[in-house]
Amino acid sequence: MGIAQPVTELPPKPIHAAELMAPERPRPQGRTQPVATKPPATPSNALNVDPQTAEARTAAAKAARAAKAAEARAADERIMSSRASDSRPADGQTACADHEPASQPVLDALFGGDAAFAELARRSPAEAFRCSSLFPGDAALAALRDAVPQAPFDAVGAADQLSTRPGGEEIIARALDLGLLTRSLEGGMPFYETRHELRKRLPKTDLRALEIHAAKALAASLARDPAGMAPKIGALLDDMVDDPPADRFRITMAMSSEDLLGLIARIGPQLYTSSLDGLVNILRIQVKLEKRSFLDLAREERTRPLWAEFFVATVGGGRAASLFGTNPAIARELMRESLRALLPADGKPPAIDTAVVIGALADAMDLDSPPIRAALEDELAARYRAAGEPPAKTGLQEVSIRNGTGDTPARSSGTGDTPARSMIGLAGSLHAARLSGRAATPAFEAERFSQNHPLAALPVLSGQRLFRNGINVQRMTFYDDPDGRASFRGFLRQHRAKGWALHGQSGFAVAISPERNGRRIVIVADIPGAGDAGRAAAWDWMAREGLAPSIVIHRGHSYHEDATMTEIAPATALVFWGSCGGHTRLRSTLERAPDALVLATQNIGVSTVNEALLGIMEERLLADGAIDWNAVWKEARGRIRDRRFASYKRPDQDSANLAFRAWQVRTASH
Repeated sequence: MGIAQPVTELPPKPIHAAELMAPERPRPQGRTQPVATKPPATPSNALNVDPQTAEARTAAAKAARAAKAAEARAADERIMSSRASDSRPADGQTACADHEPASQPVLDALFGGDAAFAELARRSPAEAFRCSSLFPGDAALAALRDAVPQAPFDAVGAADQLSTRPGGEEIIARALDLGLLTRSLEGGMPFYETRHELRKRLPKTDLRALEIHAAKALAASLARDPAGMAPKIGALLDDMVDDPPADRFRITMAMSSEDLLGLIARIGPQLYTSSLDGLVNILRIQVKLEKRSFLDLAREERTRPLWAEFFVATVGGGRAASLFGTNPAIARELMRESLRALLPADGKPPAIDTAVVIGALADAMDLDSPPIRAALEDELAARYRAAGEPPAKTGLQEVSIRNGTGDTPARSSGTGDTPARSMIGLAGSLHAARLSGRAATPAFEAERFSQNHPLAALPVLSGQRLFRNGINVQRMTFYDDPDGRASFRGFLRQHRAKGWALHGQSGFAVAISPERNGRRIVIVADIPGAGDAGRAAAWDWMAREGLAPSIVIHRGHSYHEDATMTEIAPATALVFWGSCGGHTRLRSTLERAPDALVLATQNIGVSTVNEALLGIMEERLLADGAIDWNAVWKEARGRIRDRRFASYKRPDQDSANLAFRAWQVRTASH
């Protein structure tokens, strides 16, 4: 069987790596419809072709295309069903209306009859409402009606299920009592989780009153438990991405500037870009309303301990200009306070990863305003000089630095570089490299950052690293959730359209590109649902074929990243984190593969962006045998229209990536 043909099952005998480079066999010229053996139409008789015959041919062509599309869908289904022995069974009739499987108490109620469901509604009304569509009887409806006072918001959340059954609207109406809803707000989250149904069913005056109570309850919850509530509020803001901005960010209307700063500090790097932008905008307004400034917040007792995290989140999210404002004197003071918060001192390790701090300091100076940029450059240079001066009272100080293996003591006699001075020096070197001919201030230039703190050279994705015997092998991970299954179907659809051969195996799939310029790409991908057995089968197959992945690609949510991390080997050349906030995995990735380049997003990962970007990289690999990031990014900017592409970090210009490598060299030399 010719491997270039779009087959849907592996041949019975193994594919050996050498066979992948075999010449492509000619495609069979079979026809889908019988054709009469009459001579072709000539200019003289072309106008005399029977219209009914032409119409029949058009209909036949449409039928052939439809059959081909149906065959492709069937092929996808066969591959999707090629799960390993530990595959989970389909949810079948035990899936609730939210498409999630029923919990064990719900399953017990299904087999226990009306009395069991009534007990479920008393003990777990939220579960009873979530899965109410599984219990259609009148007795179940009565149990749900009795459960409304305990869980009115859950009843509202189940409105789509309840409204389709007799008596369901009565339950919904009972749940919409304003007094009951207000008493059941708890921490405020129930209102926002059911906001769409509430907006459809409550009068505007009642809705507004309830929302005011919800915002106050949410602010109070955040004040009581900031660490626990911040991620929940961040997830809610991200979930409201399609809501009008006025509705989306009214959630913060009862929060003070301290609350908002703490929220950004705790969850900023994990937020969608639009969520972070909105919070920063609201914080700027709130600071003005309170007649304060960011400089005040950097110095105040309550917010000063969070300033380092806030600085990294805000600057890393591209909002340095909003942070430093338009007054050079205040900007310089703010940079001074930020350096004090970010750099290690008094024998304590830095609060944030060293490479992230270095990258954020460099990014802070990457501003369009020359006066503000000059103020920050001068302050960085002044702090650098001060860090190199001998201590006033002792000639020996000990500080802690964070490197790839943990916190390590480092000593300085006052004549060499302290860790803090090295961090400033590398940030200055990164900034100098970005100036691209623009002039820095004399004080900044005088410190000769580039010469004193040279950056480590980035690894090059050459053909030698990426290809072996003309074959580039990629390992792509998919996971068994709705996002993973949808992404996997998109993967099959995209590569079938490009003429790749798709092979379904027990627990995994193999996609093989057509040969181009003596090169092929082989992608070994998980089939969602195959689990650990499918992953083991994929690695066994690659071992038998003598294939070793040079590229590892994560296609899934961030909570699956630990599983993909185990796929990365020391020789891995490129790692693609397509998940939200994949940039936070930079250090862990480079500790497993020191010479790898990392392509990740600082905020939201988008399946359509992932597919387009990976497709461009595949084209460059086949055409050039290497990856030129200038070419990839130029084409991506022209092809990808999604604004969220801006949060994807180009590997050869990623501040944290460059800083991490430079810091590794520095710690190794010390």
